[in-house]
This record gives sequence, C-alpha cells and structure tokens, in this order.
Amino acid sequence: MIHMQQAELIWLGAGALLLLVVFAFRKIVRTLKSAALPLLALWIFWGFGYETLAKRLFSQVEGTVISRRDIAFAAAPARYSTEYVVAGLDGQNYNYVAGPTDASLPRTIPVGASVKKLRWHWSYEQNGQLIDKFGWVFYGVVLVMGTLSLAWSLRIRYEKNPLS
Repeated sequence: MIHMQQAELIWLGAGALLLLVVFAFRKIVRTLKSAALPLLALWIFWGFGYETLAKRLFSQVEGTVISRRDIAFAAAPARYSTEYVVAGLDGQNYNYVAGPTDASLPRTIPVGASVKKLRWHWSYEQNGQLIDKFGWVFYGVVLVMGTLSLAWSLRIRYEKNPLS
C-alpha cells in the first residue's frame, strides 16, 4: 500500500512539473495553430479517457477462471492478450479477454482463481483479496491536462475572434 502511494505521488509530481513547463512556455504555445491544442485534448480524452478509463469502468466479470489462453501478437510479442473462460455464478461460461493495457484485468490470473470485477469499480477481487493497482491518479492528472488544453485552445480562439 505504501509503495503504491509513493508511485502515485511520483506521477502526480511529474504531472505538476509538466504543467509548470507548459505554463512557462505559454507564449510559444500561443503561436501554435489553434487546431493543435484541441487535437491534443481530443487525443488525450480518447486514449486515456475512453480507451482506458471507460473500458476499465464498464468491464464486469465474476466467477472462477476455468481456462486461459495467451493470444500472441506477431508484430509486438510483449503486447499479447490472454483469453479467460470464466465459470459464472449462474453456471454459464463467459469469455474475458485481458489485453496489454490498464483498461483490462491482468493477464496473469491463474486457472482456479475466483475473480470479481464489478462495473464502475477500478479495483477487482482475486480469491477474496481486494486488488487495487489501477493508477487512477496518473489518469486523473492526464485528463486534467487534456481539459486544460481544451480550455486553453478555446481561450486562444476567442482572443483571435471575439464574439462581440
């Protein structure tokens, strides 16, 4: 638990440092075309918001892992996925694919493990033990940076073309 708090503080410090650097070079950023910052904000919202946070929050799996199979990706072997077959509480089998990103559960859950990941939760349970290794502080800082980029781009656009 203490190690996780230190890691989150490091990411928070890195995000604060990046914001200070951006603030220090704000005049350079103003010279960028007004489309660069909204595109950056949209990329952040897509990559870190939808592709990671939303998919993690929407996922749900509960039951016992009865089999697992690694699915290789030839172009990048370290980015393999793991397909689990989970025996649900209702007696049916369900497939769950864990990919190489934070959006999914880990690819190392052993066969026979009891898994419970509820919708709208960051964490999950494995064999009754709560596991909360999702770096939500990092993703929160990145999404704040995306929001600031979008607000900054709107401000620059308004300064160039006032409404009145």
